[in-house]
Amino acid sequence: MKREDVIKFIRNVKNPEKFLQYCERYHELDFRDIAYVVSRSVVSRDPDNINFVLAGAKNMIVTWNIAGYQRLPRQDKKRLEKDILKAYEAVEGKLKMLRGKRLESLNLNNKVLEGDIKKVFREFSSRRSIGVTGASKVLHVVNPQVFMMWDTRIRKAYHKLHESRHKIGSPECYLEFLKQSQDIIKALLTKTSEDDLWINHKAALDKNFISAFGFKESVLKMLDECNFVRFKLGIRL
Repeated sequence: MKREDVIKFIRNVKNPEKFLQYCERYHELDFRDIAYVVSRSVVSRDPDNINFVLAGAKNMIVTWNIAGYQRLPRQDKKRLEKDILKAYEAVEGKLKMLRGKRLESLNLNNKVLEGDIKKVFREFSSRRSIGVTGASKVLHVVNPQVFMMWDTRIRKAYHKLHESRHKIGSPECYLEFLKQSQDIIKALLTKTSEDDLWINHKAALDKNFISAFGFKESVLKMLDECNFVRFKLGIRL
């Protein structure tokens, strides 16, 4: 994919109508949302209880990062729970500091916050049982209003627009990805509200399922659906 294609996609999804079209296509084609909803529901029951955090995070790794998880050596799979716990405990204070925050409201040029986000991402991504993709999914399930998910194709696409020299998938790369995501979300929310996006978006979902779990997607989750359709599935709308 060319750099110009990524720029065009970003410009398009800043339009609420196009944004919702990508979300609708995602739900027509992808059927893993039950695992996502269960993971989020478990964590949200008691985000201060490490057992709920661990259960939700592990479920995300073994379902939403299943390809990466299946490739892991047996010893790494056995270490997954301990690695999640160690990473979480190492940055628990920083994660709690970000609780209640929203990506579009954060000053991502603040050096202290930049350092905190990179440290949080590094603690998870540096562990082989979790990895770069898994780290983004664990962090999102812990805080879906701040942390975006990505996979290999999504990060390669957005990396094409990064000006600084850093390795794809590094903490620096993830921070730039958050800044790009923030820019998209800010632009969207000047034209509509997150509530209106959700009202229009949930028309494509099973209403009984939503009601049963008291489930509501964050705008970050919706943006991930757009990214998935365009960069993972290669569909242009």
